[in-house]
Amino acid sequence: MAKAWMLERDGEILEQLPAGKYMVKLKDTDMIITCYKAGKMKQSHIGIIEGDWVKVEVNQYDMKQGRIVYRYNVATKAPTQE
Repeated sequence: MAKAWMLERDGEILEQLPAGKYMVKLKDTDMIITCYKAGKMKQSHIGIIEGDWVKVEVNQYDMKQGRIVYRYNVATKAPTQE
């Protein structure tokens, strides 16, 4: 569950950057932001590669950074395209 000041968006991983960061293209706005994995994802050793669909929390005051909180399962594919 997101915090009150965080916005949840879906996006696709475009590129893996050094220091555990990722370039993510948001689905609805087509913005490209830099993100890092949330603590629970690091603890669980969840791997993320290019092309994966993820759920990102973005701070409403700084829309250029975010954190990845969920990776969608390959079996369920990407979130529904509208």
